[in-house]
This record gives sequence, C-alpha cells and structure tokens, in this order.
Amino acid sequence: MSATIDTSRLTLGTRRFEDDWPFEGYPRLNHLSPSSLKLLVECPREWQQRYLHDRPERPAEALVVGSAFHAAMERNMSQKISSGVDLPVAELIEWYDDEGFSQVLDRDEEKSGLSIIWDSSHDDAKTRGRLMVGEYHNQVSPRLQPTAVEGTFSVPMGLPVPIQGRYDLLTADRAIDWKTAKKKTTTPKTDWLIQAVVYGFATGLPVEFHTASCSPGTHSTNIVTPLESEALYVNLSQAEIDALQTTVVAIGNEAVDLMRRYGPDAPWPTRGRFHMFACDYCSFRDDCPAWAGEL
Repeated sequence: MSATIDTSRLTLGTRRFEDDWPFEGYPRLNHLSPSSLKLLVECPREWQQRYLHDRPERPAEALVVGSAFHAAMERNMSQKISSGVDLPVAELIEWYDDEGFSQVLDRDEEKSGLSIIWDSSHDDAKTRGRLMVGEYHNQVSPRLQPTAVEGTFSVPMGLPVPIQGRYDLLTADRAIDWKTAKKKTTTPKTDWLIQAVVYGFATGLPVEFHTASCSPGTHSTNIVTPLESEALYVNLSQAEIDALQTTVVAIGNEAVDLMRRYGPDAPWPTRGRFHMFACDYCSFRDDCPAWAGEL
C-alpha cells in the first residue's frame, strides 16, 4: 500500500536545491530514506561504501532480532485488518520459533552472502525476540485495530530525489513505528524525529513509537508505548517540521559536497571514528583508513 501525501503540510517541497544531484546512475540513490540520512551524518565513509559502492553489509544481531519481531507483528496485524481478532499468542510464538526467526536470518545471510557474527548467541537472540513478541502481543496488540501494515511511502522534502521508506502500522488515528533494543527506551532518539516528520507527511497522522526491549542474559523485557511514556507520541508543530526539513536539505547538500570533494572512490571522512560505538557495528571497518593501525 502506498500512503497518500498530505501536500498541504509540505511548505518546503518547492525549495530550490542549491546543487545538481551528482548521483545519477547509482541505483540506491534515486531516493533517500531516514536511515540513509542518519548514516551520512554518523559516518560519510560507511554511507559511501553502502550507497555508492553497494557493498553488502554483514547481518547484525540487532537487525535480525528486530526484523523477526516485525515479521511476527506483521503476521498478526495483516490478518487482523479484516478479522478484527488477534492470533492466539501461542500460535504466533510457535510460528516465530518454527519459521519466523529462521526465515529472517536465512534471508539476511543470503542477501549479503555473509554469515552473521552474534553479539550474544543464536539461542539468546532468538529467545529475546520471542519474549518481546509475546509481551507486546499480550500487552499492546489487543488495543490496536490496524488499517494498513508495512506500507511504503514517498514524499518530497526539498531534495532532487524523494524520501522513501516504510511505515510499520497504521490505525485510523495514528502511525506506529516499532523499535527493538537491548535496553528499555522511553524517549525518541534524535534521528527518530526525521522519521516522524516523513511518516507524518506520508500518512497525515501523528506518530507513536512503540519500543520493545529485552536484555541479554537476564532477559528482562519491557514494552513502552505513549501510555507509559508520553515522549514516544510525536505530533510535531509546523515550526518543528520546517526546521527538520531544512536539516534534511542540509544533509543532502553535504552528500553533494562530499561527492564533489572526494569523488566516488577516494575514502570519504571517517566520522564514525568519533562515535562511542558506531564503528563496532560497521560492516566495512576491516579496510577503513581510520582503523588502519589497529592491531
């Protein structure tokens, strides 16, 4: 399903972009996404490797667990659109155990051609996903009536290419984005606000972030929605929307500047080196100039 764009809120949609778009011929750059914008800010070189060189990323434990959680939620909510009834929790967990988790893992490894390196272990990761699925399904699913699940959107935000992505769940009065983590999360991360702007444009609805977390080892599980933390309900003012659109355009201009300064092949700046942990999860660290002297 493609969402309808509320064009009355796109106050910057016709703002002139200061530069031509130098990424013609790069298939992954005929659009941008909230995640690609975040990555460019975090580390230009990783963005270059992923989007210009199209290098495969090694599957990460956090992404596999998150995708398996999403798959279970999608399985339930897709049928609930017409049935109005949730699947029994035991049935959903059985599907996750027998098919869901392994399907996501196999897909990600096949897509990248690389094997996952577990932060914990296969069994621990699968268990944490199972616990999050069960807790969310028991606590939150009964109060949601979906109208659409895992839909696509494309919105203009003042760049030569649209911002594209996927929303997780729509109800009649809100868009919901699922987040999974190892630690309890009660406030939106900064980059989530760009998502909220884009999702709001695409759906015309306020955005709720629903976070599910389960810690390795102890398996302490927490589900947080706006009922538990109002900060996870995001309905940005027009001034906030305008400011974030300006930020999106600025990030696009930075990509253009980097391309012109370094070209597609010379290493782009390794900004992730200054991040507390980002490099630990980068698929391209082995040949990164910032870590050339690492033993």
